[in-house]
Amino acid sequence: MTGVLVTRPEPGAAETASSLTARGYRPLLAPLLTIEPIPGPPIDLSGFDAVAVTSANGVRALAARSDDRTLPLYAVGDRTAALAGDLGFREVHAAQGDITSLSRLLSGKGQRVLHVAGADVAGELAAAEIVVTRLTAYHAVAATALPEPAVTALRDGQVAYVALFSPRTAGLFVRLAHKAGLSPLAGGWTALCLSAAVAGATDGFGFAETRVAARPDAASLLALLPAVKGS
Repeated sequence: MTGVLVTRPEPGAAETASSLTARGYRPLLAPLLTIEPIPGPPIDLSGFDAVAVTSANGVRALAARSDDRTLPLYAVGDRTAALAGDLGFREVHAAQGDITSLSRLLSGKGQRVLHVAGADVAGELAAAEIVVTRLTAYHAVAATALPEPAVTALRDGQVAYVALFSPRTAGLFVRLAHKAGLSPLAGGWTALCLSAAVAGATDGFGFAETRVAARPDAASLLALLPAVKGS
């Protein structure tokens, strides 16, 4: 089976692994970030008209620190919106997978919005007639080395594709691959990138090919893979 290195953090890594297996590929998990909640008091939503989340981790952090499910919740994309529904949020709206489309979705509604986010954000919500307050509820801790099983798989030619889901993860993979002495082998791998910004973080690394998803979501990234005969 063709190997795909999955660099996204858990629990997303396991979800992607399951999808890859169903497609006839062999997933090799190498999460390069660990999501850790930032402790804090219960989140008080009484001063807000809506909540915005730019990742599934934001939804989980909000649900862990607030029992209120009544405010409208604006999610960055379908997957995050689906999770919000699963966690009991009653009114959920989905943008098209990025901060720009989420800003458009919020614009013109004249609301006070709480943005539950991580310590590192891809961009600021900039919606017309909206007052946005950002709450940092989690952070992502970077790995200091590639997991040894991943190094072995990359070195032994067991990996054909490297799945990269964020600019930070992509840059981290490049740096840690250099550190592990794997850079000369990059010409044997194809990078599967969630966006053009992710692809840009790999510039100069030497991938055989860099493919960019049509939409910034996991399903579109996996659609970059060729169909496996008989799967």
